[in-house]
Amino acid sequence: MLPRVVKAAAKGAVYFVIFYVLPMFFVSQLSKIAPQLFTDYGQLVTVFAAVAVFFVVASELLAGTIYQHALNIGKAIVFMIFIVFALNGGVVKFDVDLMETQRISIGADLRIYLLALITIDLLGLARSVIQAITFLSEKTEKQLPQPQPAENP
Repeated sequence: MLPRVVKAAAKGAVYFVIFYVLPMFFVSQLSKIAPQLFTDYGQLVTVFAAVAVFFVVASELLAGTIYQHALNIGKAIVFMIFIVFALNGGVVKFDVDLMETQRISIGADLRIYLLALITIDLLGLARSVIQAITFLSEKTEKQLPQPQPAENP
């Protein structure tokens, strides 16, 4: 069990750096340039990193069990919900103050991009379901009695 815990901790640390430290660095740098656009993304990055690290560590700890596949199915569903929430249903709007007297509203229709991301997550969900079915069928096959060769008379 100790090697599995060490591997899970190492993967969790790597994913923490990739999904939290680096994005927060970029968000903090970009929020200095355009604070109206990037100040709200710190919380989304934090939640995304926490969820991603949780699923990586838990999946590594549960490797080789049906719970790993159930966790992968849950991960696909959670990430689909998170993407829809983060992209505000595909329509993103920003208000930018150029000067004290001028304000510009910028809107982007990202529904096609959102559809592509949801499709990718649905493929991941289908893959996880197929992996779970394969795992269970292989486990069941191992439990069946093996036929013995018939002796020649």
